Amino acid sequence: MKDRIAHIMRAKNLKASDFAAQLGIQPSAISHILAGRNNPSLEIVKKIKETFPEYNLDWIIFGTGPITLSEPFKTTLNDPARESTLFDNEPIEEVPSTPTPVPPQPQFDIPEYHSSSSSIKSVMVFYDDGTFETYSPR
Repeated sequence: MKDRIAHIMRAKNLKASDFAAQLGIQPSAISHILAGRNNPSLEIVKKIKETFPEYNLDWIIFGTGPITLSEPFKTTLNDPARESTLFDNEPIEEVPSTPTPVPPQPQFDIPEYHSSSSSIKSVMVFYDDGTFETYSPR
């Protein structure tokens, strides 16, 4: 949603402080939304819709449907076949296509125990955080 709010600001040629003033909210609220620290509250979404009624509420909230109520459906930001928009000159963050490697599991050398006259009474597992568990045969 922060990207759609930024889109409205660019389309209206407004700085964050001017946008906040038009909505009647603190500039820090917009700053936190644009930085990704906070999600917009319902009150802020309502103020955006009241201040800029030409924007489609479904697009503002969900990113679906036309951006404005007067434009055709095909020009949404989520449509891969969309025409050129304000976002075309912005860099696209690349997401790595290879999965993150899983670190190898530690290997333990367990000594062989060869005694037919003894049986295991308990096994203790010690963890690096200082805790341990004791396992005993039933």
